[in-house]
Amino acid sequence: MPSLRRKACATASRCAALLILCLLCASSPAQGLRWNVPQHGALTYARTTQRLAVVPPASSIRIDWVVPGGSEGGHEWRYFACPRTGAPPMWETPGFDDSSWLKGRGEFGTDLAENLRQRTRWASELLLLRSRVDLGSRKPKAVMFSVSHDDGIRVHWNGELLLQNDGYGRDRMYVIAGKHLQSMQSGGEGLLTASCVNIGGAQYFDLAVGVLPALPAGVKSAEDLQNTINQQRGVADHVWREFFGGYRPPGLVLHGELDRSGSRVANPPGDLREIGFWAACDLERGVTGGSYQQEISRLWQLGDLKLQGKVSAVEGDGWQTMEISVKDAAEVSTRGETKRFVQMHVTPHTAYGFDGKIAIRRRLELKAGVARVAECEVNVSGRVLRGKDQKDHCADFVQRETYRLAEVRDGQDGGFRVAVQKALDKGTGFLRKELSNLRSPELRRDGDDANRSYHAGRLALGLLAMIKGGVKKDDQVLLVALDELRGRKLVDTYSLGNALMALEAFHSSGQDAADLAQGALDRQRRRSIPDKDRALMQKWTTLLLDNVDTRVDPQYLLRFNYVRDRRFDNSVNQYGLLGLYSAHLCGIETSPALWEGAANHLITAQCDSLGQLDLDLMSFRTLARINASPDEKRTVTILPVRPAGWTYEDPKWQGESQPAWGSMTCAAITGLAISQAALQDLGVKRIKLQNDADAARHSGFGWLGQNLSLRYHPGHIGRQHSWFFYYLYGLERAALLSGIARIQDRDWYLEGAMVLMGSQADDGGWPGEIGHDAAIERAAMAVLFLKRGTAPVLTGQ
Repeated sequence: MPSLRRKACATASRCAALLILCLLCASSPAQGLRWNVPQHGALTYARTTQRLAVVPPASSIRIDWVVPGGSEGGHEWRYFACPRTGAPPMWETPGFDDSSWLKGRGEFGTDLAENLRQRTRWASELLLLRSRVDLGSRKPKAVMFSVSHDDGIRVHWNGELLLQNDGYGRDRMYVIAGKHLQSMQSGGEGLLTASCVNIGGAQYFDLAVGVLPALPAGVKSAEDLQNTINQQRGVADHVWREFFGGYRPPGLVLHGELDRSGSRVANPPGDLREIGFWAACDLERGVTGGSYQQEISRLWQLGDLKLQGKVSAVEGDGWQTMEISVKDAAEVSTRGETKRFVQMHVTPHTAYGFDGKIAIRRRLELKAGVARVAECEVNVSGRVLRGKDQKDHCADFVQRETYRLAEVRDGQDGGFRVAVQKALDKGTGFLRKELSNLRSPELRRDGDDANRSYHAGRLALGLLAMIKGGVKKDDQVLLVALDELRGRKLVDTYSLGNALMALEAFHSSGQDAADLAQGALDRQRRRSIPDKDRALMQKWTTLLLDNVDTRVDPQYLLRFNYVRDRRFDNSVNQYGLLGLYSAHLCGIETSPALWEGAANHLITAQCDSLGQLDLDLMSFRTLARINASPDEKRTVTILPVRPAGWTYEDPKWQGESQPAWGSMTCAAITGLAISQAALQDLGVKRIKLQNDADAARHSGFGWLGQNLSLRYHPGHIGRQHSWFFYYLYGLERAALLSGIARIQDRDWYLEGAMVLMGSQADDGGWPGEIGHDAAIERAAMAVLFLKRGTAPVLTGQ
C-alpha cells in the first residue's frame, strides 16, 4: 500500500504541474505555443554532433563488436600518456603491471569541449592503451578494426602485433584474417593493447574491434573481405556526397522564418541533416502534446516527405518528447505547376527515398503563452532508398545531435554589430592571406591564348571584397594585387565586370551608401579617377561591350555572354551590367540605348507568375525614421503584385516554363535597378519603360517574399545546394540598390548575417557546398554581404 500511495502522489504531482503549465501557457484553444523570439531577432543554439553519418546497410557480413567505439559509448581502457620516447618496457605484454595507469573511455583527444565522442583528454605525444577483452566462445575468422587516429597506430593481442598504420583519418576500416589471427582464434579472454603517436596537428584516437565468426559466401581472404566492405562503404560515401556539402547552416531560430501563428518555422529545411532540428522547433502541439503531422516539400534529393507521430505532454520540469516517423511521398506535389514541369525540373533531383524515424527530447522554457526550446536532443535514423520505385536499400542515415540555447539576439543590437565586425575582420584577413599568393591555383595567370580569364576575375572579386570590407587602401597586399590585376589580360564578362567594380571601389570615398540610405544624397557621386586608370577602364569597357549575344541588337536587347557568341545567361549578364555601371560612375561614356536594351531584356526574360501577393517593402529611410522615433506609426504601403522570378536563361524551354532561382531573381532586380538609375543619371525620360521596370522589380521582390530563405539557395531544387554565397551577395545588391531594408517585414540582412557568422570557419573562410565555387569567391561574397557596401541607386521606395 505505501508504494501505491507514493505512485499516486507522484502521478498527482505530475498532473498538478502539467495543469499549472497549461494555465500559464494557454494561448489558444489548441494550446499551441508561440515562440519567444525578439521581433526581427534570433535565437542561436550551440550544436554538438555525437554522430552524423551515412553508413552501409546491414549485410551478410556478421560482425560482433567486442570493443565499442566512441560513437557507441566508448570502451574503458587503462591508459598512459607520455612523451614519444617514454613508453615503459614490455608495456604491450600480458605480464606488464598496469594497475597504476589511469582509466579512461574513448575517444581520446584534445577537443572535449566540441566533440562529444571524445571523453578523455590526451595531449601528450604518445598514448598507450590496455584492456582485457573476452571473446567468449567466438573463434574469429576475421577481425575488423574501426579506427579514428591521428597519427600512427599499433595494435597487439597478447603481445603479438596485429595491425600497424602510420597514416591518419576518421573511421578507417582495417581487416585482419588468416595466419595473422592465430593468436585470437582460440577465443576466450586476452589482452588488447594499442598505441597512437601524435606528430603534430590534429590529435585523436579511438578504436573499435569487431570479430567475424564466419566469412560471407565467396569471401576467402582478408583482401576479399576488405574489398567487399570498401564497396559497401563506397556506396554509402557516394550517397553522402550526393546529399551533403561542407556548408551547413548553424542552429538558429529566426523571427522572420516563423509562420503567422508564431509557433513553428515555416521555411522548410534545406536537407536531410536539418529535418530533426526543424521538427524540434515546432511548438504547435503546446504543453498538452498530441498528434504531430507536417509535410516537407521538395527536399534536396528526396522530394516531398511526410512526418507523422506524437508529442508528449510537457513534464513539470519542462521536458517533452516527440516520436515521429518519416516517409517520402509517392509523388512530388505539383504546387500549381504542370506535371510536365515537375517531370522536367523536379523529379530528376529526387532520386532517393527515405524511411526513418525522429526521436526528440526537448526542454521548454515557458512564460505566459510563449515558449522557447532551451535544449534538445535530436536522433534521426532511417533507410536511404533508390532504384525503381525506390526499394533498393542502399545506405542508412544516422544522426545524434544536441542543441543548447546560447544567445538571444534582439535585432541588430550592439552585440550583433560587434559580432559582424569580428566576422568581417576574419573574412578580410582570410582574403588578404589568399591574395598574398598570386600564383596559387585559384589566382595564377591564365595563358596568353586562353579564351577565358576566370583567375583574374576571381582576383578582382577578392580585391572588391577587401576594399569594401575595410582593408586600408595603402595595404601592401591590396596594392600589389591591384597592380597585378591592372597588368592581367582580361577576356570574359565575369572578369571584366569584377575588374571594373574593383577599380571603381578603390577610387570611391565609401560614404555614398550611408548618405543615400539616410537621404543625404539622391544619387551616387561620380568618382575622381586618375587618367591612367580611366584609360584602363575605357579599354575594359570596350572589351566588355563586345561580349554580347549576337542574335539580337544590343541597342534593343542588351544581353551579355561570357564572350561574344550566340547565347546569354542572366548570371554573367549581371556582371556585365555591374561593370558597365561602375564605368558609368567613373565617367566612361555609356549610351542611353544600351541601358534601355538592358532593361528591355530583363523585363521580357521574367518567368511566368503564380498567384498573387500583397507586397510589403520597407525602405532604409522609413526604417531610420522609425528607429529615431519608435512611437511614430508607420504608414504601411501594400502593393498587390503577381510574384515572378528569373531563371538562368530563357524563361521557357521546349514550350515549358523554366524554374526560377533565387540568385537569378536577385541578378535581374539588380540589373533593372542600375539600368533605371543610369537612365535617370543621363537625363533620359522613358516613362513607360521605367514603369514596366518598376513593375518587374516589384514582381521579383514578390517572388523573394514568397520564397525567401537565408539558409540555402531558394527556388529551383536542382540549385538549392550550390551557389548559396553567390545568392546572398546577389540579395545584398538587389535589396540595397533599391533601398530595401525589409521584405515582407523580414530583416533579410540580420537573417543572412546570422547564418554567415554561424557557419564561418576558424580560418575566416566559409565551407563549400555541392558545387564548384572557389574558397576566394565564397569568402568574397560573404564579406560583401556582411559589409552591406552596395550604395542605393533607387531611393524612392
